[in-house]
Amino acid sequence: MSAYMMATILISFVSALGIGIFLIDVLFGYDAVSTRVPVYSFIFLVALGIDYNIILVSRFLEERKARKAKEALEIAIRNTGGVISSAGLVLAATFAALMTMPIADLFVFGFIVAIGILMDTFLVRGMLLPAVILLFEKDKAK
Repeated sequence: MSAYMMATILISFVSALGIGIFLIDVLFGYDAVSTRVPVYSFIFLVALGIDYNIILVSRFLEERKARKAKEALEIAIRNTGGVISSAGLVLAATFAALMTMPIADLFVFGFIVAIGILMDTFLVRGMLLPAVILLFEKDKAK
């Protein structure tokens, strides 16, 4: 299970970094990004993403003791979805507030992390991780 979580977090980070840098160039005209921004973004997105993973997976494992994988996953998503979604929205807005700073690195960092948190909250935790769990855990159902 930890391999699934790490894989989805790395996919989420790479996607957020790529989309963030692309949008920073297209929307705001930044030609270059400081080498510090990807490192700081990695630290924050991995730390925050693992929290959301732990919430979902721990609930799944709890439900899995008495149910089949698909049913346990549905219950886990239903019971943790609201918490993860609301936390993700608040956290994305918090990092987006860095975009009001006149320092270019903080603007870019805030934008990339906000995009990454939104992707992580709604795409990774809502679709990717459950799909990976269901794909690899379905044959082991009790």
